[in-house]
Amino acid sequence: MNVLVISTTFIPSVLLCGHCQLEYLEKQGKLNYKFVISHFINRRNVEWADIFVFLRSDSDIDAYVSKIAKNAGKKRIYVLDDDLLNVPDYLSSSPYYLLPSTNRNIRTIMSNCDTFLTPSPVLMEKYGKSFEHRYLISEPSLNRISKKPQNEKIKIGFAGSIDRAQDINQILSGAIRKIVEKYGDSIEIEFLGAKPEFVNELGLKHLPYQDGYDAYTAFMAKCNWDIGLAPMPETQFHRCKYFNKYVEYASFGIAGIYSDCEPYIYGIRGRENGLLVKNTTEDWVAAISELIENEKLRKAISKECL
Repeated sequence: MNVLVISTTFIPSVLLCGHCQLEYLEKQGKLNYKFVISHFINRRNVEWADIFVFLRSDSDIDAYVSKIAKNAGKKRIYVLDDDLLNVPDYLSSSPYYLLPSTNRNIRTIMSNCDTFLTPSPVLMEKYGKSFEHRYLISEPSLNRISKKPQNEKIKIGFAGSIDRAQDINQILSGAIRKIVEKYGDSIEIEFLGAKPEFVNELGLKHLPYQDGYDAYTAFMAKCNWDIGLAPMPETQFHRCKYFNKYVEYASFGIAGIYSDCEPYIYGIRGRENGLLVKNTTEDWVAAISELIENEKLRKAISKECL
């Protein structure tokens, strides 16, 4: 069985929603696997494949290949972990996804596929019914530390793309200001990737975004945060995401605080493997304060995560 994954770029979603699983199965002798960037696909790839996996595919080439695969009677799978047909206009990627041509390509590829895979129950409900077969999948943790080192100060952090700055400003601005005022130099707060407006004002540390998943996870291991922040706006678009921030934080033994909304409610068991909080300044201050002051709870959550 020959499985070909096609995507416009190799981003973490590609790694976690198809590549690592298929690479594992190939090592087990279950199948033969290839990944190809859409722009570089050729006739040999198409003829070789028994199964085509279109992972977040959205280009003219992807649409064309999906039609060829369908006409050839080969298995076609579409994998989606974001609602790419409804990207908010404030995200940096929105100009591309709001193009009529991009929207049309995604819908064409989906219509040419017979199987739908997604880690999101919301996306499954929204799009899965139009496919012959549909399955929920999980994004795995590819890294797990064996022991968490002790920090001199309590280290608090957020990790996310630069697009997340707006979410942090809206949800955490007031809480972070109160936490800095309350605990001062007894804690350290860092933001990796996204840089909210208050970072410079409060003298907090900003860490540059890391290109490549291996570089990102290696950097996260060095950060060794005790508490991880995971605010999530309560919008239709964000409901469709996966709780991969929990998976990332947990793999480094970070006790996380998560917005009490989808998708985090699917993965977090309150006060066991994380804290779920409403998106109010008061609730975020209370949760962060508790994990700073309650070492027993913080370490219990860290251990449960690992």
